[in-house]
Amino acid sequence: MLIRLKRYYYTIKYLKLFQICYQIWFRFKKELFPIKLKLSHNGVPFKAIKINDFPYHDKLYHDKDCFRFLNIKHSFHQGLDWDLMQNGKLWVYHLNYFDYLHQSDVSTDIGLRLIREFLADTPNCKIGLEPFPTSLRLINWIKFLANQNTYPKDVIDSIYAQYQLLLKHLEYHLLGNHLLENAFSLLYGALLFDDFRLRIFANRILKKELEEQFLNDGGHFELSPMYHAILLQRSLDVYNLLINNEHKFFDVQRMLETKIEMMINWLYTVRFKNGDLPMVNDSTDNQALDIDTLLDYANKLGFTPSNVSLFDSGYRKLNHSNFELFLDVGKIGPDYQPGHAHSDTLSFILYFKQNPIIVDIGISTYEKNQTRFTERSTASHNTVMVNDIEQSDVWGGFRVGRRAECFIEIDTNNAVKARHNGYDRFGFSHSRTWKFSDSNLLITDTVEGDNVSSKAYFHLAKGITPEILDKKNIRIGLLSIRFQQDVIINIDDYNLCLGFNKSHKAKKIVIEFTNELDTIISPQ
Repeated sequence: MLIRLKRYYYTIKYLKLFQICYQIWFRFKKELFPIKLKLSHNGVPFKAIKINDFPYHDKLYHDKDCFRFLNIKHSFHQGLDWDLMQNGKLWVYHLNYFDYLHQSDVSTDIGLRLIREFLADTPNCKIGLEPFPTSLRLINWIKFLANQNTYPKDVIDSIYAQYQLLLKHLEYHLLGNHLLENAFSLLYGALLFDDFRLRIFANRILKKELEEQFLNDGGHFELSPMYHAILLQRSLDVYNLLINNEHKFFDVQRMLETKIEMMINWLYTVRFKNGDLPMVNDSTDNQALDIDTLLDYANKLGFTPSNVSLFDSGYRKLNHSNFELFLDVGKIGPDYQPGHAHSDTLSFILYFKQNPIIVDIGISTYEKNQTRFTERSTASHNTVMVNDIEQSDVWGGFRVGRRAECFIEIDTNNAVKARHNGYDRFGFSHSRTWKFSDSNLLITDTVEGDNVSSKAYFHLAKGITPEILDKKNIRIGLLSIRFQQDVIINIDDYNLCLGFNKSHKAKKIVIEFTNELDTIISPQ
């Protein structure tokens, strides 16, 4: 009980006071005042809007009401069930997002039929009327109507009613990317209906959240490259909308011009030369547009990327000879919204000759289960675990209690040293140095404290099978790993995530040591 109370205390202490109040109110309101959609039958005035070409989406909708989300394919044979839970809640969310309206093979007739399937079942919808899927669905419906230049009365009336509902359920209890998506959606509605109330809320929230959520180096403050890419696409779409229509969002447009430039610079800097995105924190394949598509879209809207120095986001990217090294030496995420954070302080990713060698395992689920816990845990990252204790207390699917703070001591173009305090309360600490020398990468781990048992983890990319040469040397593909101290080498399997609900067996190296470990990674 005491451990549980401490966990709750360290989870809640970082929340904003009004966020706590909204958490309580959200739960109270959800039970006593169920979400209900009230339609107007008098017709709602609107004005047609214009949006220039935007990227098509991957194929999600197939003939005969067959959908594929999160690597799970499902066919509806007796009408669409918008609250179908057998594939998990995130699958239902994707069904309700309506991203599939923007496939190249979805015609006006098909799109309107799917929209009207939702309209017909709206009274029975629960999950679909939650604020987050509602926000994204309205964005996609309006983009579709504008792109097809068709505005049926029944659809317009429903859009307006859904916005009135959304205004009552903005996600102040969560904040972060959820509230930002709410606000982006409100802007769409404000333009479509020339609605004063929608405009006031969108303006106020966007100006605050854009300023707070995008850091000075351009990274999104939840520190997930996947969500960064998703929000960059959303920002580009909104900018596309603003420059093509009359509006009163002048401050937001100017802010977006600045923030988009910073966002594409950050993405351009952290990506690997082969185009891969670092799959750190909650990131996985096939959820965001690929980087080249995003950068091409940005270029068409007048934005050109360039490399920047990384600092606020806590990530570092070192390029040396044929090595690309991505480091995590920052916070696990925003204090009051660490839902997409992992226990991964001082972890790293290594590419050699544009090939992945040591990788982040990614994620395969958002369900609150053992898989989710494992994928967020210290041992699932390329860092050091001491006495089998988590650096940060990740729990409950999207919760973090005590969390490690990181302190950078050396920060140059070829060397970074940092330590964290996640183990301080137990009487020991961990620091790590990465340093390039000639054509070698030297990683030095120091664990200070008595009676410690330390493990360093190296998760290898798909297809790499390590070969133990002797007690101190391992061959991994085109590279060799040499340890300066006497260590115990273990080779184990792990599940490398290739997307939601999709994984592949790969190999990891687990090195047992005590206080010091010097690891030298060199070309063969």
